[in-house]
Amino acid sequence: MTMSISDSIRRKPLVASFDIGTTYTGYAYSFIKNPYDITIRKWTTEGAMSPKAPSTVLLTPELNFHSFGYEAERKFSDLCAKKEHKSWNFVNSFKMVLNEKQPFDINFLNIRDIQNHFVPASAVFTGVIQYLKNDLLEHLKKRGYDHDVSNIQFVVTVPAIWSDTAKQAMTDFSVSAGISKDDLIIAYEPEVAALHCLSVPAHQVTLRTRENVAAMFQPGCCFLVLDLGGGTADITVQKVERDGKLSQLHIATGGGWGGSCVNNAFFQDLTSTFGKQVFQEFMKTNPEDYFHLRDQFEMVKRKIGTDQEFVFLHLPSSFKKTVKKFNGKRIKDILNEVDAQQKVFYRDGKLNYSTDYFKTFFTFSIQSVLGQLRKVLKSKKCSEVEYILMVGGFSESEFVRSSISEALPHVRVINPEDAALSVLKGGVLFGHDPNTVRFRVCPQTYGIAMHDYFNPKIHDLTKSCKVGNTQFIVGCFEKVFEKDEVLEVGQKKTIRVTEDFSTQPENVRTENKEIEMYSSVEKDPKYITDPVCTLQGIIVVAPPAGRWPEKMKGKITFEVTVTGIKVSFEDRETKTISGGEVKFTEPKPQTEATVLNRSFRKD
Repeated sequence: MTMSISDSIRRKPLVASFDIGTTYTGYAYSFIKNPYDITIRKWTTEGAMSPKAPSTVLLTPELNFHSFGYEAERKFSDLCAKKEHKSWNFVNSFKMVLNEKQPFDINFLNIRDIQNHFVPASAVFTGVIQYLKNDLLEHLKKRGYDHDVSNIQFVVTVPAIWSDTAKQAMTDFSVSAGISKDDLIIAYEPEVAALHCLSVPAHQVTLRTRENVAAMFQPGCCFLVLDLGGGTADITVQKVERDGKLSQLHIATGGGWGGSCVNNAFFQDLTSTFGKQVFQEFMKTNPEDYFHLRDQFEMVKRKIGTDQEFVFLHLPSSFKKTVKKFNGKRIKDILNEVDAQQKVFYRDGKLNYSTDYFKTFFTFSIQSVLGQLRKVLKSKKCSEVEYILMVGGFSESEFVRSSISEALPHVRVINPEDAALSVLKGGVLFGHDPNTVRFRVCPQTYGIAMHDYFNPKIHDLTKSCKVGNTQFIVGCFEKVFEKDEVLEVGQKKTIRVTEDFSTQPENVRTENKEIEMYSSVEKDPKYITDPVCTLQGIIVVAPPAGRWPEKMKGKITFEVTVTGIKVSFEDRETKTISGGEVKFTEPKPQTEATVLNRSFRKD
């Protein structure tokens, strides 16, 4: 594949991709001279090297960022050993806090830590991104490269199914971490994962996978990308166009059905067997042993197959002591009491699970994923899907792969090499050439709030208000893009607006105009106050040449870009163009006055 470099990217000699996952996090980079020669930052743990580190963060008692990953786990374990940990804040699996569907205010978003403390999400996310950025700069310096942030194109990957608010939050966290918006791309994980699979050199894949991937990326071929991470299952459907670019066929869908569901089921099973107090005490007082048990379970979870009778896990002595302390009984005796069928038993320091019982930990995750896959594949738009491309760390589970293959025999399931690193590496390639995606499907109907002169023949009187002697209809939903509409990158939509500033105070004429932007699950809503409408954010429009004219006649242009929507405003009289910016925000109560003030009049 020939990689074309856009003008805006050509100025950046380096692209770095940050993959902040629910379970593991990492970064990778490559230089513009050889985009495919990707370097992955390796993390040290117990003498071994890992391409990703645990998504764990330690904050000081003052809520300042202290450490990340294995370093955070070691420090917190030391604090626990010295009984100095209670005022510190240890956070893991923090990414899922952004998996909410409803808009939220990131300034008031909190995460619960391992000790049930509530810490600001901004402190955690900003701290991690800043740490990764600084670690990258230090890593480059050690290799003899002298780059500052202005010479780096940063790519932060996010689930495609995330809300606009969550994606905006990652932008804000990145900017707070010292990355300029001009140097930042927010990329969708399934898309970049597919891009990586296309780029894998032939000698790095098996013959069967090589043939499947080659066929899957032929023009006209349709394939589904199933990105199974620690937190989410992210599903997109792509079609390969004649020019090799990808077009989205179906709205991104999925849910919180990633590998952490299996972990939660396992730890809930331990809790129900030995007691909630036992597990909480074990986590708080012996975090190092807890981390080891977690990592051990991760390994077993990925390797479990169909040809083994039992699965075993080594239990740390601290867990055995905690069980004895709270229950007054040995683990073996407790299991004999609660498990007459010997689905799990204790022997030689190990928990032994029957394979059939161990697989029940996967039930919710697999059944949820399969239910969504069947729903998508039944869609008329997806009738020609021939392949399912499984990527993400959880897709490396042999049991998960075989379960999906057996349940969906009419499509070919492909799990390429480096599936766990597909998002990380694909993010780097996407940063070098973000024009690889040509079409996307609009997930909702988007529009802006408008007001107009009241017309009793077409307007609802209850939606109107009177200003002086003039009756206005307020809160009209002016549609920009429609749900399920296929949007091409570069496509534009223009809305003509007008406003009378002649009676406005001087300070108003020099201030930015804030226009409310709404979304709806319906294709053609009429008013922003309809129950199906949700405030997504505001469009900040700067006055042309710094001052609004007395009789303003303008047009707002919305342009579909690779990473979102670009907004510009043009004064139709002077032809002066000023930039606009979409800021996604939390819903706020509306009154007639605010709706009128935060909108233009339709022209």
